[in-house]
Amino acid sequence: MVHATPPALTPAEIERRVVAYLNGAPKASRQDWRSLGPLGMRWLYTRAVSPSEDGPGHRLRASALATLGQLAGSSSVGPLMDVLAEPGIPLIVRCGALEGLGHARHQRAVPALQAQAYSSEFKVRLYAATALGRVGTAGAKRALRDLAMRDPHGQVRRAAQAELDRLDKEKNKSSRDWPRFLSRFPHTGH
Repeated sequence: MVHATPPALTPAEIERRVVAYLNGAPKASRQDWRSLGPLGMRWLYTRAVSPSEDGPGHRLRASALATLGQLAGSSSVGPLMDVLAEPGIPLIVRCGALEGLGHARHQRAVPALQAQAYSSEFKVRLYAATALGRVGTAGAKRALRDLAMRDPHGQVRRAAQAELDRLDKEKNKSSRDWPRFLSRFPHTGH
């Protein structure tokens, strides 16, 4: 049985798929994104960092920013923070950048996330709390404790506390696994 090599995608098909994946139809896996190759990532990056003109464009850009954080990890932190510094950035785009920074999980994002945690927009503070929880550094936890105690919006306080509880649970789980890990090694008796 001979396996046929799938035909190469045209640039137009790659762009169409990027837009479809960002719109969630179909929901794309990492493998789906990888199958688009470097040109697909270039289209994604361009959608993420290029200002949009209207509501549908803002939604697409927000989705691209969140996806960029998932796929590019720490290399996406700089471009995502640059988006947050844009003047007059629409709320949905700001939230997409915050979600991307959370997905990137890099400590370099903490100062920008802390600044966004004190935005006048409750939705921005909510996204910042979730992103800070994903990063999970000591600085992120300090900001989360402050949000959990002092934020004027109950939903933000609850989200910040939920992130702190999740981080504590992860810490406790890993500390319980430590003796089991050590038991794999013979004791040298020093």
